[in-house]
Amino acid sequence: MDRQRKILIAKCGAVLSIIPALIYAHAAGPDPGKSGVPGESSCAESGCHSGAGLNAGAGSVTIDAGGATYAPGVKQRIMVTVSDPAQRKWGFQLTVRQADNPKTRAGILAPINATTQILCANANLLEVPCNANPVLQYIEHTLSGSRTTAAGAGLTFEFDWTPPATDVGPVILYAAGNASNANAVETGDNIYTKPLTLTAGGAGGGGDEPTITSVVNGASLQPGFSQNSWISIAGKGLGASSSRTWQNSDFQSNRLLPTSLDGASVTVNNKPAFVQFVSPTQVVALTPVDASLGPVSVQVSYNGASSDAASATMQQFTPAFFILNNDSTGAKYIAARHADGKLVGPASLFPGASTPAKPGEVICLFGTGFGPTSPAIANGQLVTGAPALANAVTVRIGGVTVTPSFAALSAAGLYQINVQIPSSTAAGDVPVVATIGGVSSPSAFITVQP
Repeated sequence: MDRQRKILIAKCGAVLSIIPALIYAHAAGPDPGKSGVPGESSCAESGCHSGAGLNAGAGSVTIDAGGATYAPGVKQRIMVTVSDPAQRKWGFQLTVRQADNPKTRAGILAPINATTQILCANANLLEVPCNANPVLQYIEHTLSGSRTTAAGAGLTFEFDWTPPATDVGPVILYAAGNASNANAVETGDNIYTKPLTLTAGGAGGGGDEPTITSVVNGASLQPGFSQNSWISIAGKGLGASSSRTWQNSDFQSNRLLPTSLDGASVTVNNKPAFVQFVSPTQVVALTPVDASLGPVSVQVSYNGASSDAASATMQQFTPAFFILNNDSTGAKYIAARHADGKLVGPASLFPGASTPAKPGEVICLFGTGFGPTSPAIANGQLVTGAPALANAVTVRIGGVTVTPSFAALSAAGLYQINVQIPSSTAAGDVPVVATIGGVSSPSAFITVQP
């Protein structure tokens, strides 16, 4: 998920955490650790890119942070420009570290469009933002962002950086730029590096009281949600500066889901929700089992301070499919798996990991908001077995309505629906809509190829 899609995704037969996106070619971004940080690398090396040598060409990489200071907790736009008078294709990688310890991450990087992507030190591309320190975070070009231009034109990449919520002293932005000759091999490319030091200044955001600006369905990102479903809450002052996702140590021995992470908690209709992800600007939570319908209050508390209650609408059904997050595709493909557990999607979505579905094949779709189960589940407990949906669901694939062979809850708030692709389905990106209790999900897509 862009940041709002950090939801557990299951494969057929077993539950996985966030789907890993593998990096297979430098055209789609280098491996982590290539930003020129002392003790790391810059990609000016055998097996990555070779040319005139590090910073030996006629070009440069520059960082524009809008000034020489940062305001703690306040997002700012960063621009990285790569130039070289003789080159035609461009890429970069940047990371931000505390100046007194270059092994310590400083703040959170985030893409603003399809030209950049986040990469964690563990190469888990979809985990955005990366887990709390010590996991390091990098931002770099995507395959579509590494564009070919006229010789010498250069290219600028833009993205956002949110500094730590408190003054951590000077921070250093480390950038490495690749000015390539676009010959599709690693030779003849020039690598440039540049650090930029920022000092704390201006009004910080670390003292913000929790404030909610929106509450949306965690899959569709639209208003409205159901009991035992994922929601995404946006705002400020919602959590600590070092964002993180729940871990095994957060679960109690009685299999209860955590109601608080790092001092942040959520109530929905005055009942505790279950917190899966926290950051200063976003909380992802599972709503409690609660059959209430209509307007309900949502409130976030952090370190003893509580937000004003936001009003949201609880509905019996708010079906929505989770979407695989690959910014270069427009984020429209359903989180789906083949029966063998491999990703369903165009081959270009995650090269080497995703493949289209075939007509007649049974695939597994994943979503939230499909309502109660039979038997009913216990509030806030890890799911055991696979309780079936209490209401019938149908799925329309490319205009043909099919009845799922399996529809059940497979993990906390995660519904798995197995459907057979109609044999008449034409090749291409096919719209898929689920309907339950008279409510239909937003249209999303799977890729079909005979």
